Amino acid sequence: MLFATPLLLLVTLPAHADGAVRQTADVVGQGEAGPVVSAGGASAIRTANGITVALKMPTPTPFTYNYPPPNAFQSTVLMGAPEVFTGWVFIFNNPDLCTDPCNGDDVGTTTPARGGVYNFAGHISGGGTLRMAGHVSFGEAPFGGSPLENPLGAVIHLAVAPHGTLQSDLLPTQINTPIGSPPLWWLAFLNP
Repeated sequence: MLFATPLLLLVTLPAHADGAVRQTADVVGQGEAGPVVSAGGASAIRTANGITVALKMPTPTPFTYNYPPPNAFQSTVLMGAPEVFTGWVFIFNNPDLCTDPCNGDDVGTTTPARGGVYNFAGHISGGGTLRMAGHVSFGEAPFGGSPLENPLGAVIHLAVAPHGTLQSDLLPTQINTPIGSPPLWWLAFLNP
């Protein structure tokens, strides 16, 4: 099932005087049942105007994880350093109307949950720590699905997708398009 929301992975910090709500969550991977790869490595700051997300985790070592199959955006997936990783934020505006739990079936302008998908980062990495950060503004058009309508009450799923070896002829497409599916991604889940 796409994007289960384990409650044990969520830690909510108190709201601040400026109206911002700050949260952290563990990063797991690959897939929902994967091991914790970065305790507290994902965070979100919510305000009425939008959501700022950040994620840090050890950069996966080439050849030690599952690579995605080719797709329409990337017809060949090679293995070896330097490798490309993209960051994705899935926002479910009406989480009470999600299928149980919120998942890919809830992405779209006509779904009751009104989920949207945003590319928040794309990185080329050769090791060390993978760090990604981005912001989604209220009403911002998504890569797919519905725009952000409920920053303080939305369910947020963060995903890091591996693209394999950098292929310079695919830039910038390789760092701003989706590939793979949840079993191949590193994930973090943040509830309102």
